[in-house]
Amino acid sequence: MNRFVVLDVETTGVAFSRGDRIIQLAYSVVEHERIVRRYSSYINPERSIPTFIQSLTNIGEKDVNDAPSFGEVAPELLKDLDGAYFVAHNAEFDLGFVNEELENAGYPPFNGPMIDTVELARIVFPTQDSFRLSQLAESFEMDHLEPHKADSDAEATALLLIEIFKKFTSLPLLTLQQIEKLSTKLNSDLGSVLMSWIEKKLSKPEQESEIDAFHGIALKQDPSLNGMEEKSEDIPNVNEFLEQTLNNHEKMKTLIPGYERRSGQIEMIEFIDQMFQANSIGLVEAGTGTGKTLAYLIPAALYALKNEEPVVISTETIQLQEQIVKKELPVLQQILPIPIRSALLKGRSHYLCLQKFENLLHSDPADTYDRTLSKAQILVWLTSTVTGDVEELSLAAGNTRFWHEIASDASSCSTPNCPWFSRCFYQRARKKSKRADIIVTNHSLLCADLVAEHQLIPGYSTLIVDEAHHLEDTATRQFGNKLDYLTMTQLLNDMVGREKGGWIPSHLWDHIDQELKNEAIELEEQIKVFRQEWNDLFLLLNQYITNLQSRKNETGRLSKIIKTTDELWSKVSEAAVRCDFVVKPILKMMNRLTDSLEDIVSGESFLGNNYGELDWLQTIQTQLEQQYANFHTLILHQEEDSVYWLELETRGPKQSISIQGCPIDISEKLADKFFTKKSRVILTSATLTVNDKFNYMIRRLGLEDFPVETKQVDSPFSWDSQVSFMVPEDMPLIQEAGEEAYIEAAAMQIYRIAHVTKGKMLVLFTSYDMLRRTYNILKTMFDDSFMLIAQGVQTKSRSKLTKNFQQFDQAILLGTSSFWEGVDIPGSDLSAIVMARLPFSPPNDPVFKARSEQLKQEGESPFMKLALPQAVLRFKQGFGRLIRRSTDRGIVVVLDRRIVNTRYGKSFTKSLPDIPLIEESMSEMEIRIEQWFEPLLENDRKE
Repeated sequence: MNRFVVLDVETTGVAFSRGDRIIQLAYSVVEHERIVRRYSSYINPERSIPTFIQSLTNIGEKDVNDAPSFGEVAPELLKDLDGAYFVAHNAEFDLGFVNEELENAGYPPFNGPMIDTVELARIVFPTQDSFRLSQLAESFEMDHLEPHKADSDAEATALLLIEIFKKFTSLPLLTLQQIEKLSTKLNSDLGSVLMSWIEKKLSKPEQESEIDAFHGIALKQDPSLNGMEEKSEDIPNVNEFLEQTLNNHEKMKTLIPGYERRSGQIEMIEFIDQMFQANSIGLVEAGTGTGKTLAYLIPAALYALKNEEPVVISTETIQLQEQIVKKELPVLQQILPIPIRSALLKGRSHYLCLQKFENLLHSDPADTYDRTLSKAQILVWLTSTVTGDVEELSLAAGNTRFWHEIASDASSCSTPNCPWFSRCFYQRARKKSKRADIIVTNHSLLCADLVAEHQLIPGYSTLIVDEAHHLEDTATRQFGNKLDYLTMTQLLNDMVGREKGGWIPSHLWDHIDQELKNEAIELEEQIKVFRQEWNDLFLLLNQYITNLQSRKNETGRLSKIIKTTDELWSKVSEAAVRCDFVVKPILKMMNRLTDSLEDIVSGESFLGNNYGELDWLQTIQTQLEQQYANFHTLILHQEEDSVYWLELETRGPKQSISIQGCPIDISEKLADKFFTKKSRVILTSATLTVNDKFNYMIRRLGLEDFPVETKQVDSPFSWDSQVSFMVPEDMPLIQEAGEEAYIEAAAMQIYRIAHVTKGKMLVLFTSYDMLRRTYNILKTMFDDSFMLIAQGVQTKSRSKLTKNFQQFDQAILLGTSSFWEGVDIPGSDLSAIVMARLPFSPPNDPVFKARSEQLKQEGESPFMKLALPQAVLRFKQGFGRLIRRSTDRGIVVVLDRRIVNTRYGKSFTKSLPDIPLIEESMSEMEIRIEQWFEPLLENDRKE
């Protein structure tokens, strides 16, 4: 069978049972990977079409009034479907609706084979950002002119199916064979198609030169591991290099089209070079548009090459790490006269463990559809990835736990005894980093390296920390711990959620004696006891957090600092001691059992995979031990110089609680364990100063006793002509009007600004509660022409919120403090930022509260030493969301009038580039905003 009817329908709604009907039917017939027939027809639904559907599909009543009924077109559809596959993008919906229409018209439903192109696209294109038809069509440069029109969608889906089949047939034989084994658990009826491709490859074997076949899995060979580049003798110093490149405008234009010399970038390069030569610590605040990344990469590369020692570059986010490797380093290589070796290094959990993955392919104790789909995705991905880094993958939704089971950890692939050791992605990344001149990592791994028992990053003495204002928070988290109910419970359920001894592989169970079986069953009984004690402990924690004064934090969770002197805490402590009493023997029993099972597996008489039989069990054991260590630290043995708190997810079960703890002050640890051990350190960011001074950052990072040099590099942007900065004088003060009146006034101002700016607005809050209440008011004010998106309402994911925002012309995005930075919405997608409040930390934030108390005890002002500097840095970050390029233009409106009527308000305005602050009524401001955007609107009209 080689005939595929690729179909799409447009309907009046999503439920046939509620009276919804098809209004357009279209399909393309594909044979031998080409479209041989097309069909399209409007369908009279014999009911009205909702306004929203008319707007979405551009199908109106006039289109369907004289159209045939579904019953009239059914015979032709059934004729084409006879002996064919039914194919659709999200086929369950389309097939379900078509079958209901067929039965309603008196025809039998289609019960032939079905293929879902969403599912297959996920499998063969596992690194795609999105599997929406419009975005897949864009990726493959298909003509898809009218999304949500059945004829256009059917055509695009048919072309997508052809691309999917091309990709399948290009896969190695081993990969196809592995996917064929999984295919019975997929939704698509792919088995016979896969077998035909497999038979074809078996009949005409191909040479797969770039593929490494091992243990039944096909992997891409990594050519970068072969050979060593020769070192050049002629390495210029920084001044010579600048003269040859950045200061040579004609040469730079030939190397990088459109290159513009930036004096601030040159200043920064020269400063960093001076710090390296002097073996010093330097702090550089580089304004937006400086070209900061290239400015530190150039001296880093030249120093590394000249001295034959690596320079480590650390960033806050994985996204920025990827940007440096994929975008900035290739630019650097273009202008460097000699090759440079670079490596990207992340924490172990980012890398696939091939041994674990192989074991789960053979035997998966929780073999669900989502896990099967993820296995198929990974099998295809392995034919193209050389990193094994999960960031490349778009795994099936909800499979975070599955990745955790197959990710590298300290207990896996750590010795040459593992058969996959020479192919291990984590070991490969470490090997590359040991040979690299530039090692790119993130703050989290950088700080983990300080506390790890063995070195995670190859030895280095020269470091550049980008986004350095995050270093304190990341180090605080790294030196802290977290524990929650669900993680431990899931581990326990894995052990006792199946037949007795079911957590031991069945073929291994048959080889163990009765005594060992009895021990395994006894262990399960003890785990059940502990599971109940664990449940009771978290119910008491729920009482503790709900019975005492608690407040919602910025994520909407209830938060409470633990005070061991509270009467209710004594009950929690008693329950924790009972948990400890039960769990200690469990860990000992597990250790004894796994040792005994390991002896059996490694014995000569046991026929099996000597390395993989116990992998899953050992992973569970390692995770249980880690959870116990966190439990011990967070509840049983709290340290005096740390703060501990509870967070409760108010919408979840009573046990949806996490316990967290971290040091109150990290500066001494950073000084003693970090900065004293490095010879040269550069700390850089767009926001390091408060009132043009670095004092706050120097103090918080523990640099007061170090000789530190500082440098401010101004932004090259024309801020006064690119940004209009405004405060409405008719906004009430929250202290005088009260929170309710302030929120109502803020909602009205946001509404008025949005109508002038046509959306494209980011509204920043410091409190989730205020965000939610403002959202509830705004959604009653805006009509359907505006898209209102709120963090924590639709989703908490920053990336999803940002993508949603960019998809609509008139969108307003409401975000809390995590949106004050780290969100990059370039160009015309964002033209207005509104700050609902000045970004002071919520006074009930546990870490902020503990640090404030510590400063009070030291006789310092928590406001001047902590709250105000923190808020100013966050304010600068929020402001920086708007202007990312020299062509960007927009407005910033601060609704909080404390910026103009308090003495400390000047700290905020002084921290910005020289931009006039306009204070006037909202009515006057509306006119000003309209005039401000008039040139942009004029350009849009011309285009």
